[in-house]
Amino acid sequence: MIAFFTVLRHFLCLFSLILVLRYKGFKMLKNLKIGYKIHIPLIVSMVLATFVVVANSYLSVSNIQKEVLEKEKNNLSIYFEQKFLAKKQVGITNAINIANNQAVIEALRKNDRQIAIDALQKMSLIFKNNTVFRNIKIHIHDKNVHSFVRLWKLNKYGDDLSGFRKTVVSVKENEKPLVAIEIGRAGLVLRGLAPVMEGGEYLGSVEFMQGLNSISRGAKKDGIYIVTVMDKKYSN
Repeated sequence: MIAFFTVLRHFLCLFSLILVLRYKGFKMLKNLKIGYKIHIPLIVSMVLATFVVVANSYLSVSNIQKEVLEKEKNNLSIYFEQKFLAKKQVGITNAINIANNQAVIEALRKNDRQIAIDALQKMSLIFKNNTVFRNIKIHIHDKNVHSFVRLWKLNKYGDDLSGFRKTVVSVKENEKPLVAIEIGRAGLVLRGLAPVMEGGEYLGSVEFMQGLNSISRGAKKDGIYIVTVMDKKYSN
C-alpha cells in the first residue's frame, strides 16, 4: 500500500515536470546534450513501467486477500452452523422425549410436582452416566405458563413466565415443538421446547436447556475462537 502511493507520487511529480517543460517550449531540453535527451525519456518510461507493475501487483494482492478472507468467512459460517444445528437437534429431540414421558404427563395432569421431580432426577442420573451431559437443566411449565419444576432449582416454582418467555407462550399457542436461543432467568441459553399432550389436551410444556460454551470449547480445539456477545440491556 505504501509502495503504491510512493510510486504514484513520483509519477505525478514527473508528469508535472513534463507538462512544465512542454508549455515552456522544451527550452531546457534543447540545451541538453544528446545523452541526456535519450536518458530522460528512458528513465521516465522505466518509472511509468514500474508504476504499472506495482499498481497491477497491488491490485492482484488485494483481490487475493479479499478472496481468502471471503473463503475463510464462509468456512467459519459453515463450521458454526453445523455445530449449532447439532445442538439444536439435541435440544429439541430431548425435549420431545421428556414431554412424552408418562411420569411427566401424570405429574402435570395430577398437579403433583414430586412425581415429575423423581422422574427428572432419574433422567439426570442416566444422562450423567451415559452421555456428555453432566448437569442438564430441564424446566417443566404448566398449562398456565407458570413454572412447574426447575430441575436445577427445585424450590423455585409457580412464577408466571408469560411476560418474558415468548418461546413457552409460542409452544402453548401452537402446540408444536421449537428450538431457539432465548434469555431467561437461567441466562442466555439454547432451549428446546415441546408440548406435553394427553388425548389432545395441552397439559404444559417441557424445556431442555443447553449453554453455548461447548461450541466455543470445541472450536478452540480446532484453532477457532468464538465469542458470544449480548446487548447490555439484557444483562439484568
